[in-house]
Amino acid sequence: MYLLKPFLVALSAITACEAFPALQTRDITTEALSSFDFWVQYAAASYCEPNYVGKAGSKLTCWAKNCPSVEESETSIMMDFSNTTNTDTSGYLAIDVTHKAIVLAFRGSYSVRNWLADATFIYTNPNLCSGCEAELGFWSSWINVRANITTALAETVTQYPDYSLVVVGHSLGAAVATLAAADLREQGYVATLYAFASPRVANPTLAKYITNQNKGANFRFTHTTDPVPNLPLQLMGYAHVSPEYHITAPNNATVNASAVVVYQNGDDPKGNTGALGIPDLLTIDAHHWYFERTDGCLGPGMPFKRSN
Repeated sequence: MYLLKPFLVALSAITACEAFPALQTRDITTEALSSFDFWVQYAAASYCEPNYVGKAGSKLTCWAKNCPSVEESETSIMMDFSNTTNTDTSGYLAIDVTHKAIVLAFRGSYSVRNWLADATFIYTNPNLCSGCEAELGFWSSWINVRANITTALAETVTQYPDYSLVVVGHSLGAAVATLAAADLREQGYVATLYAFASPRVANPTLAKYITNQNKGANFRFTHTTDPVPNLPLQLMGYAHVSPEYHITAPNNATVNASAVVVYQNGDDPKGNTGALGIPDLLTIDAHHWYFERTDGCLGPGMPFKRSN
């Protein structure tokens, strides 16, 4: 059983301290590691089509068998979203009765429209803070579904007022989840973020603002030399939300406490960013492995629009 609320409160205090030095591997407890391995399974479930096109009341499942802990929990989809916007933002809003959590999950890239959102490396003003700029494609991906999600979320919170809100995603889904969590916090929610393999989503001002919102912890994970978190480039004026949880275990290997290093600076050159900040596209396979094959349910091909 995951002691969700006490654990999130404790780690929120860690992430809120801007001057905190780089944490060492001994600071990753067995409980924390177990929690990370649990929440990534919700990101994995977002790739499974029955979940992002599921009917309300359906239980979350993963045909790739990469979300066993989620399948063991008492879950129910409150709403799904996909195939309705020009960015094809996809995912689900679900409740986890076992862990008293409301989970908002965003799928990573699958369709042509997703990849177009990935590659829109220009800024837009998200109106979150003075001087804040967000990557246009990622912010648009959130804005296109925000109204429906916030309506469903408000209804869900009314039904389950003592549940914690957790926002998760992998790759493109992590980028959208980051901006969604930031926006929802501004709407009064306490939202804990689990972002796996997220590209950079913000200019330094917005990245610092999200880091210091103090309305829910930020857990942003990278893996070895996964090139995706190194995009868009720092040279283009982009910065990461802090801190960075850098997984050093090889692909398809068990991740233990000694294989996760935490850097308070989200773009620490000792982490995924590296000394030069240049992505190594030859190591793209590292992008799939975050405690497990996170995108194991990813459909074949690259459709422009999913068949009904």
